[in-house]
Amino acid sequence: MASHHASTPPADRPDFLVETHSIDFIPDSARHGSPRGLFPMWFGANCMVVTISTGTLAVVTGFSLFWAGVALLIGLLVGGVFMAYHSAQGPQLGLPQMIQSRAQFGFFGANLPLLIVVLMYLGFFASGGVLGGEALASLLHAPVWAGIVAVSAANAVLVLLGYRVIHFFERVLTVLCVGIFAAFSIALLTSAPHAQATAGAGQPGFRVAPFMLTVALAAIYLISYAPYVADYSRYLPNRTRIAPTFWYTYAGVVIAGIWMMLLGAVLQQRYPSLGVIAQIQHVAGAWGQPFQMVVLLVIALGIVGINGLNIYGAFMSSLTIVTSYARHWRPTLALRVWFILPIVALGTYGAFLEKDSYLNSYQDFLSFLLYFLVPWTAVNLADFYLVRHGRYNVADLFTPRGRYGRVNKAGMTAYLIGCLVQIPFANVPFYEGPLAKALGGSDISWIVGILVSGACYLALVRFWRPASSAGRLDQATVAQIQIATHRPPAA
Repeated sequence: MASHHASTPPADRPDFLVETHSIDFIPDSARHGSPRGLFPMWFGANCMVVTISTGTLAVVTGFSLFWAGVALLIGLLVGGVFMAYHSAQGPQLGLPQMIQSRAQFGFFGANLPLLIVVLMYLGFFASGGVLGGEALASLLHAPVWAGIVAVSAANAVLVLLGYRVIHFFERVLTVLCVGIFAAFSIALLTSAPHAQATAGAGQPGFRVAPFMLTVALAAIYLISYAPYVADYSRYLPNRTRIAPTFWYTYAGVVIAGIWMMLLGAVLQQRYPSLGVIAQIQHVAGAWGQPFQMVVLLVIALGIVGINGLNIYGAFMSSLTIVTSYARHWRPTLALRVWFILPIVALGTYGAFLEKDSYLNSYQDFLSFLLYFLVPWTAVNLADFYLVRHGRYNVADLFTPRGRYGRVNKAGMTAYLIGCLVQIPFANVPFYEGPLAKALGGSDISWIVGILVSGACYLALVRFWRPASSAGRLDQATVAQIQIATHRPPAA
């Protein structure tokens, strides 16, 4: 793997508060931390109400709580593997995840999955903004719109400060959540079901179709972190081993995920006629208003944390797209502000549109994501672990004239095949594929997509290796490589 040593500005010091890097290579002088920090990072990021609401979808599908729990556990255990393997790429490359995907899709070809990823981040931001706004509005007795705006403003500040502050925030959130949600779990287990809300509490027994749907929802929930999970490990020293990075990430996200999703499933079984925030208020209120207020505050803080990740990812991905064309742009703090604020505004507007039909919108959104993320993650992981074994030329990732080419036919073809092959197996609210129907409504599209797209890439990459362009590099390309690798311009 290429390593770059160069003089860096004082702002590269690990103790600098405001992050100065973005889509560029992280030099050795700015590397810091240990893999242990990834456990609270991903535990805190998942100890929040969006994860709880994903668990409520397991019971909405209409089968027993026991089998809902089993399905959620299987989905999280499987989805966490893919997410954690992406996390392990960060220290090896010192790059944002989606910059590295140029090696599989090409300098310009990577913009297709990047565009989909930006839409995904905005969708998650909107979904989280609704729940955070409701929690804050209930806490302050304010309108929901005011709660959404307040949470979005906090997100903007968090992302402008960047990497180190985000990690610190998630560590604090982990400590808060362990105590508060432990107490909330006891309150839930000792509470009685709502007297007027037992009709839709779920039916006992095992049903294949809802079981497979729940497995898929839980798995894709963690796979959806794949496009940005390496962004939060890329500052670790480049000598960091893959195994600890993998396991600290995996443990944090899976433990928090199963805890929160099981809370959601139990809440939905006991209070099916209430929204998720109302469910939480009802249970916490049984222990008194002070406890209820603390729970709502932690929920709002949790949304600030996770939506901070969504905006950070949208910022990095959109900047990657734009600078692939405007290669003379330098990733300055001013440019960071000009990208982050419009993204926050778009996500906030989406939250306003979604706030009246949150649960249905969120389930449809997760189902939609499934078909585009799965092929990308399969191609990316196959390339990193099976084809190149983590060896990449960083400078070539920042030029269309490098060894990875403008468009990588192998990666793009495998990705598109992976998307298309899922259609017959899909079962979403607006479409049921013929093979899904033949399987009794079971949606196994994500499994098919992973296997087919990964296998296609491994086969095609042997024949379609992009060749670097010959000739003298233009000045924009030279400038972009210098920015990426922190090499000063030639005298």
